Amino acid sequence: MRSIVAAAVVSLFASLALGCVPDPRLHPVAVSTGLVAWGAAVVMLMGKAEGVDRPGVAVPSRVLEVRCFSWALVALVVVATAVRAPFLAWPPTLSDDAHRYVWEGRVWLAGHSPFALAPDASELVALRDANWALVNHKSVASVYPPLAQALFVGLAPFGVVGVKLFMGLTDVVTAVVLWRRERRLGWLWALLPLPVVESAANGHLEAAGALLVALALAGSDLAAWLGMMLKLLPGVFLVRRPPWVWVVAGLAAALAAWPVVGVGALAGLRNYGAHWSFNGSVYPLITMVFGERDGRLLLFIVGALVSVWALATRRDRASLGLWVFGAFVVLSPTVHPWYVLWPLVPALWRGERAWLWLAALAPLSYLVLSTADQAGTWHEVWWVRIVEYGPFFLILLRDAWRRFSWAGP
Repeated sequence: MRSIVAAAVVSLFASLALGCVPDPRLHPVAVSTGLVAWGAAVVMLMGKAEGVDRPGVAVPSRVLEVRCFSWALVALVVVATAVRAPFLAWPPTLSDDAHRYVWEGRVWLAGHSPFALAPDASELVALRDANWALVNHKSVASVYPPLAQALFVGLAPFGVVGVKLFMGLTDVVTAVVLWRRERRLGWLWALLPLPVVESAANGHLEAAGALLVALALAGSDLAAWLGMMLKLLPGVFLVRRPPWVWVVAGLAAALAAWPVVGVGALAGLRNYGAHWSFNGSVYPLITMVFGERDGRLLLFIVGALVSVWALATRRDRASLGLWVFGAFVVLSPTVHPWYVLWPLVPALWRGERAWLWLAALAPLSYLVLSTADQAGTWHEVWWVRIVEYGPFFLILLRDAWRRFSWAGP
């Protein structure tokens, strides 16, 4: 209990201090180092949750317990909300995705399809405003699945602030779901800066995706399907279900996607997979040996093989999700900080400490904003990846050795 109180005090103080920064993009060094210091403090104070000392040992589940009222839960919700509140005032300049969400919602409301028309399309000139000027990759059509598009339509009238508020609220609910699993896990999610910033400050879809993953880990097939409709990855939880489940889910997904998804989305995804890269962990090393095109293909094949192996051998959803989502983060050429939220949920569920440290150190990659030139081009610094990924891989290897060396099942 003392560690939770201490971590809560640190988080509230850090949140208030960082919330005073008027524009995080103008102070990337202070913001990134402040977030890393905050995250490291929370992990050191609270990182030894049940099961973490013996990685892979699942903590007892309380997710399905029914509690009419709990002061401990009220405290979690109040503190989690208070930690996120200062970041609602931040402009989402660490990432401009929220502007894209609002734009695509407005395109739908105007009777057009963002899959057919990229933001710079001449047919959409009448919709251009101050938000349009901040939309990223204006020449690329939408790549977001149907549920994401539905959220964009619903949130577009409220602007970027509405997106940030919605994602912040869903992030608090994720902490509640994890708290039902084990109290310390809920507090970890509530106090770690990565979920806080990526939901309330940047308004990323991953905040809603993390909630759906947590609910899917608790046994909800509907949450797994909704997660697939939001960002594809959670659909892996449905593969090992009885045939009628994934057949129904597949038909429902096809019906939901048919009216909205077009060739533009496929073109956008191909462009993303073939050309984009940022903050990858093993990608730079692979490309030094095999070149960019062959390196990307090799990493894709390895990721596919890992996913197939996990589907064939992993019996519980948390283990399956950690392997698939973890492979996505470790092998991807592009690893934005918010991508780490995907494996962080099953990692907490299973008590895997390595991912806590990666979540704590991932905001260090925002240092790249300090290197942007007048054209907005980033120049990555080599040592950032060593500091960011070094502890993660070392702890991962240590835990693997401990599993290998333990006697018994």
